[in-house]
Amino acid sequence: MYVKEIKVNRILGPKEIQELSNLAREYESDIKLQSKHYKIDVKSILGLLALNLGQGSDVTVIAMGEDDKEAMDAISAYLQSINV
Repeated sequence: MYVKEIKVNRILGPKEIQELSNLAREYESDIKLQSKHYKIDVKSILGLLALNLGQGSDVTVIAMGEDDKEAMDAISAYLQSINV
């Protein structure tokens, strides 16, 4: 299991939410995002939309499973990258 606290640098509109969910689905691991008191499955588009993440949000990424390290790195990199 890997846990990492990050700051979201990306603007997350509907397109980016879908990209993030699709990215998470490439991994077998269970991947969660925690923000404040809410913890959601990153593979769930509705969960991501409900979390209402914005640029500058502090989140914790939690990955557990066979490919958890790779999943953690990919999700963290996506959220921390800056879209143009």
